Amino acid sequence: MITVTGVDGSRWTIAGHGSGREGVELATSPTGLYDAPVTTIWNQSAFQAGSSFGGYRTNKRDVVFAVNVFQAAGGSWEAVDSAWRKAWAYDRDTTLTITTDFGTRSLKLRMSEQPDFKPDKDPHLKSMGKVVMTCTAGNPWWVESDVTGTWTATQDTTGAGISQSGTVTIANPTDQPMWLKWVCSAPGKWTVPDFSWGADDRDLARLITLPQTTAGKDLTVDTDPMEEMIVAKDGSQIWALMNGVSFLYPVPPYTPATEVPVSVTGAPTGASVLVVQPRNWSRPWGLQ
Repeated sequence: MITVTGVDGSRWTIAGHGSGREGVELATSPTGLYDAPVTTIWNQSAFQAGSSFGGYRTNKRDVVFAVNVFQAAGGSWEAVDSAWRKAWAYDRDTTLTITTDFGTRSLKLRMSEQPDFKPDKDPHLKSMGKVVMTCTAGNPWWVESDVTGTWTATQDTTGAGISQSGTVTIANPTDQPMWLKWVCSAPGKWTVPDFSWGADDRDLARLITLPQTTAGKDLTVDTDPMEEMIVAKDGSQIWALMNGVSFLYPVPPYTPATEVPVSVTGAPTGASVLVVQPRNWSRPWGLQ
């Protein structure tokens, strides 16, 4: 089943069970929905025969698809066509969602060009028209719902030299590296893993200790290097207390369920840590 959730909150079923009940259905030959777009990089020296592989770059995703718009649900063709256009914007995200036996994955789209409409005859004659949507996904991944894991301290560690350790379970069944997010309660001083997962043998058991916090300074840590690494709930400049230490490693694709250690000191009973595990996929289905 394919649905569209518009910038105005409207919902459209354009393929699968219930398709067209709102007056819009997917036409044939959409492009850009399958694998994420990639450009490979090849380098060649002056007298080299051939080229050497230099890596690859994942690009924005361009999606082009057509929909058949028709009179439905007591609304005229013009009303349905107008409502469909109001579901899209150039500066806000519309969500395209595909549900299969593999689960539900979504893609955020914005119009990159105006909708194209070239009817052979006046669409009012049959109350139907074909509209071509040209869209861009800045984030090219098909996104599944996040998976979370938690650990809660069962003892008071506010006394001198007292700490408590536990584990959380993480897994990455996707084909893409996964950058973890951590949410740590305050007060407390948390230690969380930044394992290299074999990328660097020196860091197979690397741990990072976060700054000591006081009440009201719950921490949100995003290990993705493209995001702000650490934020305190009260907006204080907690990043300055990291002394230049940063997270380095994502969880590799197809990592099985693994228990990783967490620990806390200087926290009351009930202190907790939450790990958020994003699920990003190259395709709208498969690849498990």
